[in-house]
Amino acid sequence: MSTSRIEVDLAAVERNVDRIRRALSAGAPGRPAAVCAVLKADAYGLGARRVAKRLELAGVEMLAVYTPEQARALVEAAVGAPILLMMPTPGVRREDPLYRPASTGRLHFTVHNAAQLSSLSRLADELGITLPLHIEVDTGLRRAGAPASEALRLVEAAGRHARLRVAGLCTHFASADCDPEFTRTQLERFASFLERARPIAGDGCAVHAANSCGVFRTPECHFDMVRVGLALYGCVADRFSDPESCALIDPCRELEPVVRWTSRIVHLIDAAEGDPVGYGRTWRADRPTRLALVPVGFADGYPLGLSNRGAVGVALSSGATAYCPVAGRVSMDQVTIDVTDLPAGAVTIGTEVELIGRDPSAPNHLPALARAARSSVHELLSRLGPRVPRVYRAVADQPLAPASAG
Repeated sequence: MSTSRIEVDLAAVERNVDRIRRALSAGAPGRPAAVCAVLKADAYGLGARRVAKRLELAGVEMLAVYTPEQARALVEAAVGAPILLMMPTPGVRREDPLYRPASTGRLHFTVHNAAQLSSLSRLADELGITLPLHIEVDTGLRRAGAPASEALRLVEAAGRHARLRVAGLCTHFASADCDPEFTRTQLERFASFLERARPIAGDGCAVHAANSCGVFRTPECHFDMVRVGLALYGCVADRFSDPESCALIDPCRELEPVVRWTSRIVHLIDAAEGDPVGYGRTWRADRPTRLALVPVGFADGYPLGLSNRGAVGVALSSGATAYCPVAGRVSMDQVTIDVTDLPAGAVTIGTEVELIGRDPSAPNHLPALARAARSSVHELLSRLGPRVPRVYRAVADQPLAPASAG
C-alpha cells in the first residue's frame, strides 16, 4: 500500500463550476456564456477521465484537450460531451477511436493554418462527414492560430465548403493574469477580426477567448463561451483575486482548492549542530536538529525548486497542522523536513504529512508553493507524478475512492 496519495475532491470541482457560472451570469445577465472545461495534461495531473465524468454531471457544455491522445482517453472512457481538440491536427482515420465522435460532430477541430484546413476538407469529403471547426486568430500570443488576415481567409474558405462548419471563432490571451492593458489590446484586435468574420461564419458559431483569469478579471471577454482550467481546481493565481484587478471578486474568492497531497514519515534523524543535509550539502543544522524523512521527491512532482524553500504540513494529535521547512535538496524519491520545533513525541514513524494543502492561507497551498519554487501552479499540478495514487471524493464527507473505482 502506498504511503502517499493525491486526493481530488470532485464535489468541490462541481461547486467551482457553479461559482464560475455565477461569475458568467454577473458578467452577462440574461445571457451567460457556456463553459468549456480544459482538461489538458490529464486534467492538470488530476485524472481526466474521472474529472470529465464529474464535469458532465455538472453540465459543462464542452471539454477541451490539446492532443488527439488526450481526446482518445475521454472517448474511451465513454465521455459524451463535445470535445474541442486544440492542437493543429490534420484529421482522423476510420479506424481511430476519434472517427465516430468526429463523424457525429462531437469532436471539434481548432484550425491554425491553411494547410490544416485543406487536410480537414479532404478528410470530410473522403469520409462523407461534416466537421465542426474553430478558427483561431493570433492576437498577440504568437504561439498558435493565424494572423487576422489569414484567419479571415480560413473562415471564408471553410464557409464555402459544404462539409465544413465554422463552429467557433477564438483567440488566446498572452497575459490575462498580469497585464490587463495588453489583454485589452488583444480584445480590440479580436473585436476587429470578429466584425468581418462573424457575418461570414453565420449563426451557431461560438466566440470564445477567456481563460480562467479572463472570466473573473474581464467580463467583456466572456462572449459565447469561456475556456476554464485552473479555476475548476480552485487554484487561481493570487494576483488576479484582489478587488482592484478582479471585476468579479466574490465568486473568485469562493473557489475551493480541490487537491490535497499527503504522505507519511518513514524515518527520523538526529543531526548535530553543523551537520550538512542532502545532496550538495546545501543546508546545515544551526542547532541540534530533529529531521524527518518523507518518501516523495521530484520524480513524484515535488519540485526541486522547493529545496530549502518549501513547507510541509505535519498533522498533530490536537488536530492542528504545523508547517515544517524543507531541509536540504529535494531528492528524486525523498524530502527531508526539520521537525525540531514540534512538541516532543509529536512526530513518529507513520505520522501523516501534507505536501499540498487546501487551506489558501497556508504555506503549502499550491500558489504559495509555486511562488517559493519560482514556478507556476500550472507546472506544479501537471507534473504530479503518475506513481502517486489518485483517490477521489464524489460527495461531501464521502470516503475517498481509488482511481480504479467507478
